[in-house]
Amino acid sequence: MPFTPLHLGPALALKSLAKHKFSLLIFAWAQILMDLQPLAVILTGKGQAHGVTHTFLLAIPIGLAASLSGRLVVLGLARLCGKKTGTTPWLTWRIAILSGLTGSLSHVLLDALIYTDMHPFWPFISTNPLVTGQLTDGGMATLLVYTGIAGLIVMGVSGLVDWIGQP
Repeated sequence: MPFTPLHLGPALALKSLAKHKFSLLIFAWAQILMDLQPLAVILTGKGQAHGVTHTFLLAIPIGLAASLSGRLVVLGLARLCGKKTGTTPWLTWRIAILSGLTGSLSHVLLDALIYTDMHPFWPFISTNPLVTGQLTDGGMATLLVYTGIAGLIVMGVSGLVDWIGQP
């Protein structure tokens, strides 16, 4: 299913640990860009749901596109809301690129663990050696929800500790 919010589960866990060194918005934007091709397949009925965009090779330019466009949009919105981004913005290129690539590459990895129609190592391998049949769609959904809950708990505890520690 395109645009599933479940892919944000691991991102919430990562954000809780990396804090300001990871952009949840750019990660989420990469998830959306990754699923544009499956959405087109659903709308037209033509093509393969997990086609070339769901390969590690194509995930790299998609992640970089998410990094570039996401950073520009986030910084633009921040300026519109009156946040000063200065000459050294809080959303650096390094953070944007890391977040975009993490989003696109993790998308391929997580989907490749459960979908047999994927060829994540295309054009080098035309099969999916990552799917073993031991992890079901429901099992993956449960895992993603639990990682999201864990991330939210860590964020909450971390925020509480930061708040308690302030003068």
